[in-house]
Amino acid sequence: MVRNTLEKTERGLILTLKWSSVGCLVGLLVFLSAGIFVRFVPIGSMGWADEVIEWAFAWMVFMGTAVLWRERTHFRVELIPHWLAGSRGGQILETLLGLMALAFFLVFTYEGGILTLRTTDHSPILALPKALWYMILPTCGCILIGYTIRDLLLLFRGRSHL
Repeated sequence: MVRNTLEKTERGLILTLKWSSVGCLVGLLVFLSAGIFVRFVPIGSMGWADEVIEWAFAWMVFMGTAVLWRERTHFRVELIPHWLAGSRGGQILETLLGLMALAFFLVFTYEGGILTLRTTDHSPILALPKALWYMILPTCGCILIGYTIRDLLLLFRGRSHL
């Protein structure tokens, strides 16, 4: 029962991250195209679009990163892990890499949270709190930590590949 609920929650999370990333990408395409069009055909001002573009880009990058990290499809140099695959040295290397990633994500999430909480300024045109730009850092950081811990647990159980 609990496992089923966790699996449904995770599927919902991943679908939300994927489709939100796609939505941000489409928004970037629309607002960038409109901004270029308005520069050549001056029918109005789109100064506010820069703030939306900045927000959408940041959110797209970090949500996409969480999805790639979950599926282990992010960029990774595989030369040495490939050489050591199946050996004790390979397992030690994977464990060290996982622990280093976990340490990085812990610091990243903590510092992102501090940045988000301490930000008091607002965007110049839309007057939105800049914390909206930064809150994706601790949010996706927590997701990345969760998937890193999952990968380490699988590695300790002898299953290094998902």
